[in-house]
Amino acid sequence: MKKKERAHLKEDPFINFIEKVIDKIKQFKREILFTLGIFLALALIILVIGFFKSKSIASDNQLFSQALEIKNSSTLDSDQKIDALSQLKNRSGISSAIRLFIATLYFEKGDLKNAGKNLANYRSSHLKIVNDQKKLLEAEILAAIEKERDAIDILNKLLSDSKSELAKDFILLKIARIQIRTEQNQSAITQLHKLINEYPQSVYVNEARTILDSLE
Repeated sequence: MKKKERAHLKEDPFINFIEKVIDKIKQFKREILFTLGIFLALALIILVIGFFKSKSIASDNQLFSQALEIKNSSTLDSDQKIDALSQLKNRSGISSAIRLFIATLYFEKGDLKNAGKNLANYRSSHLKIVNDQKKLLEAEILAAIEKERDAIDILNKLLSDSKSELAKDFILLKIARIQIRTEQNQSAITQLHKLINEYPQSVYVNEARTILDSLE
């Protein structure tokens, strides 16, 4: 009976297939082990890269938080904030905004030369929102040195950029303000109506209406 069973098993196609697979594994055992070793090594490398990348992001976030705390400090004046921020070495992640903080502080104190210089030395970030904020500040500086057309060009590019994370209503208001200053009242009215119609829930709607009342 046992002999018959063994003979039957040998005739079983599935058993034959398994036996062939086992034979192949034995035949190419070294090659299979080598391939598995490569896959394991690659998996380990990916895990190590992921670990250090995560650690780097955490460190970058911590650096940004430190810079933000300095910028928003109520006990430091502008020069002290600039000094403290200049001691921090920004990276290409969110901490790249440190250079923008410094440029903004110079701009706020009316030192347009140093504000522009810091923007010129700005290293591009991996984050689009930070790069867009840089363009916004650049437009502010250009408008302040009476290069309004260049400023509006930058703002219009930000406005037409579907991937931009900046608030479009805020940009529209910025454009309108520059246009009013350069006596382009009709263009400003168009921008303000666009803000009100397209962003009725905007926090800038009341301000836009107030400006419109003074223009129309």
